[in-house]
Amino acid sequence: MAAGIPLTGADELRAALCGGRGVLASYCHLGPFAGIGVTIAEHAGDVHQVIGPWLLEPQRGPAERRRRAWLSMFDAAGVPMIVATGCFPAVLERLRSGAVVVMAFDWPGSTETMFLGRPAMLVSGTARLAVEADALVVPVARSFRGLRLRTVAGPPLDPRRHSGWRDLHAALAARHGRWILERPGALEDPRRPGAWGATAGSDRWGAPSGA
Repeated sequence: MAAGIPLTGADELRAALCGGRGVLASYCHLGPFAGIGVTIAEHAGDVHQVIGPWLLEPQRGPAERRRRAWLSMFDAAGVPMIVATGCFPAVLERLRSGAVVVMAFDWPGSTETMFLGRPAMLVSGTARLAVEADALVVPVARSFRGLRLRTVAGPPLDPRRHSGWRDLHAALAARHGRWILERPGALEDPRRPGAWGATAGSDRWGAPSGA
C-alpha cells in the first residue's frame, strides 16, 4: 500500500542518520499520512511507528477495514508499532539506541502552541523526547502530486541548537504550519464534527471532541 512512494529529501534523512543519534520523523494528520512510516523504513533501518490506541480496538464498517489495512501495512513492512498512550519511556529507549521513531506532532495536549496562525493546545512529546534523547527531528509530510503520492522530508531540527524543548516545539510547529499553508486547499473543513475548528473562536482553534 505504501511501498515504493518517492521520498523527496531522502538525503536529508540519511544525513540525519549518519551521526548515530536517534531520529524522530514528525508528521501531521493531514492528507494521506498513513504509511509515512513505511516509506521512511525504505530509507532507514530500525524504524518504529507510534499509533493511536484505536488501531488495536475492533471498529465497525469502513473504520474496521481501514484499521486492518493499516495494521497489515506496518506488519508487511516489518515496522514495529508503539501505542501512543504512555509511550514516552518506550520511545525514549529506542531513540537512545539510535532508532527512528515516526510519530504525529498534532495530537491534542496541554501545551499552548501557535499553530496555523492561532493558539492551539498540542502535545509536546516530540520536542521533549528529542531534548531528552538528544535526537534529531526530521519533519515529514505527504500529499498527492496529481494522482501520485509524494512524501517530503525537511532539514532536521537539532535540539542542541535550541534553548529548550519549548523553543524546539515552536520551531517544529512553524515548520509544519508553513507546509500546510502552502496547500490551503488540503485543509479539512474546520467546522466538521470532531475537528479542531468545531469549537474555534475568532482568535484560537478549539479542541477536537473528547480531547
